[in-house]
Amino acid sequence: MIEKSAIILSGGRGSRLSYAEKALLDIRGRPLLAIVVENIRDRVDEVIVSVRDRAQEKLLSQALGENFRFALDEYKNLGPIAGILAGLKIARSSYSLVVACDMPFVNGEVVDLLFDRAKGKDVAIPRWNSGKLEPLHAVYKGDPMIRETEKAIMRGETIVLAPVFRLNVDYVDVEDIRRIDPDLKTFMNINTYEDIEKLKG
Repeated sequence: MIEKSAIILSGGRGSRLSYAEKALLDIRGRPLLAIVVENIRDRVDEVIVSVRDRAQEKLLSQALGENFRFALDEYKNLGPIAGILAGLKIARSSYSLVVACDMPFVNGEVVDLLFDRAKGKDVAIPRWNSGKLEPLHAVYKGDPMIRETEKAIMRGETIVLAPVFRLNVDYVDVEDIRRIDPDLKTFMNINTYEDIEKLKG
């Protein structure tokens, strides 16, 4: 029985990394995407990799040497909101973790916390003390998020948070997460070559 899904957003074009395929960046001899998968695999029942097109699907599939389920963007050039929607549409569970492929330290215990907090809600999303939210490190209930995302896109609202604000949300205080992950490394992402060098150091 599939109760928990994970959707790894991999369709970004890595503009700050000379348009390198971010999911395949070499981190200590392994593709970045493979590290993310390893960190969350034991916490979910299925892993879905969200990609921008068939060419990227083929590239990632060959590089990883593993048969993942792939979700292809239905809406082009809309960014993460399209990837989330595509993943949720093929997920076989009610609740899905959404993370980006450039988060090498996604913490499994934090993932468990988000799934627990999502029960009875439409979304469990981390919130910093400043009020900033982490929509690409959150758990979503499929049907309501799909419905509100499609409405948002039709309205021309393409930021990830556009549908979230119309849903029943549990805002997970970052201090709750800090008890599990004191340095909050779970939120760290790779955006520049300097970030990569720090990981190798």
